[in-house]
Amino acid sequence: MRPNTGLFTWPLATARRESLLQDAFRVSIGKRLTVPGWLKSPFGARSSLVISLVAVLALIAGSLVVLQITDQMRREDDGRLASEAGLVADAIHETMTAASSDIRLARQNVVFEEALANSTGQLLPEDRAAVESAITYLGDRYDVDEICVIRTSGLETARWVGGSGVAAVANLSPDERPNNPAVLPTLELPDDSFFQTDPYVSPDSTRWVIGVATPIVLSTGVTAGILHFEIPIARFAAQLQDISFGGTSYNMLLDREGHLLAHPQLEAFRAAANTPIDVNTAPFPLATSTGSASWRDAVGQMLSGSSGTASFEDGGRTYRVSYEPVPDANRIIAVVTPTSELYADVDRALLNLGVTAGPLLLLMVVVIVWFARRMASANSGLTGLNQRLSYTNIQLEETSKASAELAHESAIVNQFTELTALTEDDVSLSAATLATLDELVRVNDACLHVSNQSQDRAVPQATLGDRKGHVLSLHELGRCPAVRRSSLYVTDDVSSRLAYRCPVYPVETGTLACVPLVALGETVGAAHLHWSKTRELPLPIRLAITRIGEHSALSIANRRLLLALRGQANTDARTGLTNNRAFDESVQRRMNARGGSDRAAILMLDLDRFKEFNDRFGHPAGDEALRVFAHVLASSIREPDLAARYGGEEFAVYLAGAGAPEAAEVAERIRERTESTIIPIGPGQTGRLTVSIGFAVTPDDGTERVLLMKAADDALYRAKLAGRNQVVGRLPLAAMSTNGAKASSRRKAPAA
Repeated sequence: MRPNTGLFTWPLATARRESLLQDAFRVSIGKRLTVPGWLKSPFGARSSLVISLVAVLALIAGSLVVLQITDQMRREDDGRLASEAGLVADAIHETMTAASSDIRLARQNVVFEEALANSTGQLLPEDRAAVESAITYLGDRYDVDEICVIRTSGLETARWVGGSGVAAVANLSPDERPNNPAVLPTLELPDDSFFQTDPYVSPDSTRWVIGVATPIVLSTGVTAGILHFEIPIARFAAQLQDISFGGTSYNMLLDREGHLLAHPQLEAFRAAANTPIDVNTAPFPLATSTGSASWRDAVGQMLSGSSGTASFEDGGRTYRVSYEPVPDANRIIAVVTPTSELYADVDRALLNLGVTAGPLLLLMVVVIVWFARRMASANSGLTGLNQRLSYTNIQLEETSKASAELAHESAIVNQFTELTALTEDDVSLSAATLATLDELVRVNDACLHVSNQSQDRAVPQATLGDRKGHVLSLHELGRCPAVRRSSLYVTDDVSSRLAYRCPVYPVETGTLACVPLVALGETVGAAHLHWSKTRELPLPIRLAITRIGEHSALSIANRRLLLALRGQANTDARTGLTNNRAFDESVQRRMNARGGSDRAAILMLDLDRFKEFNDRFGHPAGDEALRVFAHVLASSIREPDLAARYGGEEFAVYLAGAGAPEAAEVAERIRERTESTIIPIGPGQTGRLTVSIGFAVTPDDGTERVLLMKAADDALYRAKLAGRNQVVGRLPLAAMSTNGAKASSRRKAPAA
């Protein structure tokens, strides 16, 4: 029989542990301490250790939470700064875009073409008067320094300078090519395009400007000259000064060579670079001509060619700068703000956290100690009961686990079924499919491709994890083993030597499940689920994955069929344009959503003597004429506009944002193109048609769709009575713009 066994072993071990615990307290403190009674129990000793660990862990967790919160707040503040830089860059880009749009719109005035075509040297007196009147109007309308018209030989034929007006003929330059950097590049451009120069000092306005020019191309296709605007750099500096991020922040503008084009302390940089400080003509200094080493490093990052953020120190303060390239230009926008202002909310949050978290942490320790003392007395009686209950709980858990898993899977599938009924497009449905599969099996990464038969490709509509999906051809998608077999394919261990690795979703380790999306015998896509570590997929899980894939594929196929039927219902089969019902519904929606000050116009068009054309050439020729006219109509309007076949040979057009001059111009363009279009009828036989057009605009002719269309139809009726092949509106033609009035006032003889 062994000594010290049986009932005496455990009390001896307990007494030994209590003695060691008391010795540890005496050594750590350096003197004898009276151990509280609750510490003498095994639960009390363990509780004291737990309290210490909890306090340490709480301190560590609190520190990590504080770091994460402050980092998140700083990232949000950096995001606001980056968003501001993007807004400022877009504002500068919109200024140049507006200038290019203005000069191309101004170029549409036929005065410039006629004046350059009527002479080869200086303009004829009547042409000069018209050109000078036009550029004076443009100078008063647009915020530019100078507007001039230059021949291809470099001869300056007319010039307007802000503050000085129209220049005398004696003061015009005989050859602008060596002095104006916009002349030669612009002459090589096609019609309705523009060229933008780098900054230069204008010899006329004697200050830094950016030139914008567009070619003047005659109807013969010959480039006769250019129309040229000069935009002052000071305009950009004022624009940057007006856009403020708040506090002491500021904006600056650089070019790709590192020259400062706009900065609140531009004179200081010029002085540091030993250059003249005249704001109008002094060279722009390098941004690195002064400042700290960290500032120079930040400038180097700005010139890297991409957007981002950087930090630098100057004058004892730390600054944060966010920079963004200006689209379609070699310039960079930067927004600079002190970090003390940018991260002010972070500092306040840390202070508030310190004031509140300290007492809460102390209170938590006190509560834990009190709870440990109370639990120590109750623990003895509960120990035996817990042991008996633990065995019972294990049995109950094992019994209910299978039922809970089955109920969880059923709930997920039911939620997915409801979700597919509410989604509106393939992207939402694909995201819902992957989210459902992730809830079911918890993948590390996944991708769902949806096929597009018309474009012969499969597009990644949804992804999970860090892996990004790539657009595949249908042939590449067909190499997936699940697609080839039209059934679920699972590679349990991809790293195994005998495992088949899917070429569509190549991975090196873990488990991969390939799920085909097949509906009505057609493959509409495939989903790939990847676990970085190998895992077992039992049969119930595989069946659930298959059901979700089948339901997703059927939903995608049904949605595509519904969209195809809806498109056929809204389209005129003969011309491919919108039909009258869809046109009325679309115009009504746009009119309801239109702001009170927004303008819009409706054109009603009717092919002249179309019945005679049908009787003469036959109905197949009439159908071809309708298709040709529909093409002319669609190519003569913008993308936001809407064209429809309204019935028979009658058509309708909705012009968004158009007033009477714009509507007249578009209508005249359609009339001219229709008149000049040759309609193929048969071998060696062609025909022509003309069109009569009536238009109405809001709010002059009404603010409701029915009233507006009636006004346009009445105008069309007047165009028919007046002899056909013309454009008629409610207002007298003389009240419209120069181009619109001149174009609309021409009366054409009725087509044969």
